[in-house]
Amino acid sequence: MLESLKEYVSSTISMAAQRVSNPVFGSFVLSWCAFNWKSILYLFLSDSDIIDKITYISENSSWKTILLFPCLSVAFLCGCLPWINNFISAWQAKPLDNNDSIDNHRKAKHILRATRLQRLQAKHDVTYDKVKTGAEKDIQGMKEQITASQARMGELTAEKEKLARQLTETTEKLTSMQTAAESFKNEADRATKRAMEKQIQIEALTKQINKNNELILQLSTDSSNGNIASKAGEMMMKAMKNG
Repeated sequence: MLESLKEYVSSTISMAAQRVSNPVFGSFVLSWCAFNWKSILYLFLSDSDIIDKITYISENSSWKTILLFPCLSVAFLCGCLPWINNFISAWQAKPLDNNDSIDNHRKAKHILRATRLQRLQAKHDVTYDKVKTGAEKDIQGMKEQITASQARMGELTAEKEKLARQLTETTEKLTSMQTAAESFKNEADRATKRAMEKQIQIEALTKQINKNNELILQLSTDSSNGNIASKAGEMMMKAMKNG
């Protein structure tokens, strides 16, 4: 029951919509409103009571305004107006064609410009890609050169540190050798000094030996004269004094 009621309401609404969308019905409604606009305004906007409104509408309306004139208007709108529109369309056909030709020519120029712009953009993109590829290769080459330079710099730094260590070791050895040379020099000076002292002592001993030899020779010479005891005592005294 409910479903059949829904279908009935739905079909009624659809039929009413078709009637309203019908050009004949729409033309009749517009024509009727055009010929009876005073009665419509008085009906909806007047402050009079309903009896006065009915009286005013009855006095200012007739079968002509209610039916004849709207029907004639509908016949004109539905029968003559399409032919008028057709005549106007035919009369406007050539200017419209010219306008279409102008628009098409303008669109063709616009499409041609767009095509040229796209070609230029494509060339620009290709050139940009080539430049970008070349720049990337250059950047990669520079990175490789920087990496090689850094590696070479590391090698030079290591070699520099090695040479610095060798120089430090050589300097330490040279300082040690200089210290040893100074020590050897001091030791040589002391040895030379001791040798000179020994030489002086040897010369003194040599002189003493020579004196003793002279004394012995003198003693041997004087022994023949019998003065050995006295000479020996004198020589002993001299030796003790010089001793």
